Amino acid sequence: MALNVNILLEGSYFYFEKGVNYSQENFKLIQQLDKQNYQVIAEVLSRIDTGEFLKINVLYELNAQFLPLHVRIEKSIGNNYSLENFKCDHHAGQLHYTFQTATAQQEFHRPMSSRHYLVGPAFSTSCLFTLSKKFDATGRTPVALISSGNDWSYQTPPNEKIIYAEWKMKDMEDFKLGDASLSASQLLVYQNDSTNADIEQPVSFYVSKHFGIPFQMIQGDREIRVQNLKKNF
Repeated sequence: MALNVNILLEGSYFYFEKGVNYSQENFKLIQQLDKQNYQVIAEVLSRIDTGEFLKINVLYELNAQFLPLHVRIEKSIGNNYSLENFKCDHHAGQLHYTFQTATAQQEFHRPMSSRHYLVGPAFSTSCLFTLSKKFDATGRTPVALISSGNDWSYQTPPNEKIIYAEWKMKDMEDFKLGDASLSASQLLVYQNDSTNADIEQPVSFYVSKHFGIPFQMIQGDREIRVQNLKKNF
């Protein structure tokens, strides 16, 4: 790794469904000392029903104000390969997207603002929006996410989705990693705002106070939780 970067955090997650571990993620959070930008570099490995391994490499870069600059998603399984790049030009208010396979490439451009946040498949990047988003202290806050549903071929351009988030408990001290007690905050994420009449079970995140790195997610029978974490600051 280059000498002008500082590794701030590194660790791993296990992904579970109904108590069965089906995937692992390893990640590093680094600071680029020359530009004062931050990067999360993650690798997700999952075994699918055929016995093959799906490998996803993610690079998520943020500026000094923790706004997204670039997300690179590289996927491979067997003979399938794809590469996606989301690049944010905040000065021009534009998102530049490219989708590439071994034989083709597609480009797409759309307007975006600093109110938009990019979504990647790595759990370590799932709560980065909390670093710059201003939250409503009295209710759910709308968050505009931009993501892609493309896997091995280009199907649609990136789309926007609104979720609603709120801090249930801002300060907690009882999240456990082995015998260690970690400081975390509980974030609840909903598909609808509080005016919706339907009762909705939120997705629950326990988020570190350091750089928005999540410790755990619980959604029905699905759980992702941190297995080890090393802090270098």
